[in-house]
Amino acid sequence: MNTSSDLGSSKNYVFIESLDKRVEIENIKDNFSFDKTSDITYRIGNGDQISITVWGLPEIFPLSSISPDLNLRRVDSNGDIYFPYAGIIKAAGKSQNDLREDLRKKLSEYFTDPQLDISIARFNSQKVYLLGEVTRPEKINITDIPLSLADALGEVRGLNTNTSSGSEVFIIRNNDINGARIFKADLSSPAGFVEAGNFYLKNNDIVYVNAKGTTRWNRVISQFFPFSSFLNSVDNLLQD
Repeated sequence: MNTSSDLGSSKNYVFIESLDKRVEIENIKDNFSFDKTSDITYRIGNGDQISITVWGLPEIFPLSSISPDLNLRRVDSNGDIYFPYAGIIKAAGKSQNDLREDLRKKLSEYFTDPQLDISIARFNSQKVYLLGEVTRPEKINITDIPLSLADALGEVRGLNTNTSSGSEVFIIRNNDINGARIFKADLSSPAGFVEAGNFYLKNNDIVYVNAKGTTRWNRVISQFFPFSSFLNSVDNLLQD
């Protein structure tokens, strides 16, 4: 497991044995994650709890004298929810507006111009992990408000001022489309925090802050692959 640079290039790589491939270490300032005009819509996932309110039909969908939790619908392991008169509806992968429209169409088969509202009451399906030399290692749920690297570090009270290397903050990302990606942020200067405010995290991202004087960070990063078993271990650790 080692890092290398191409001759005549400033690009760095780390070799991941479990993937049997080299992965380029990308600078976050060249990879602001979201096109804010199109790519920040929250997509519902398994485990999210949806609050559904139907207006104007109090006899069938009462708005009072009912516990708020009774209006919640949990997205099951198949990505579905059940709602009266609409039946089973696919929710996973849809935006709130998409799901609202699907429900409206289903209810229109029984009611005239049904008016309904949908919100995500509890965000459970998407999360990021803050590990290494941060003040409080933690798992953070992603909501419909995009989460930047700077926001996430704020949630864990920032870097550990005694032990962290601010110039070596890594974001490890794995997805089915682009495969494994590793980003690096230099938070040793104010400019780095500006860049961190423009870099948005995605589901299952791992933010790892290296310790001062540690040069073998690539050995730690390589332990993050494969993702599934590692994230299960982190979940269990953070729940203890």
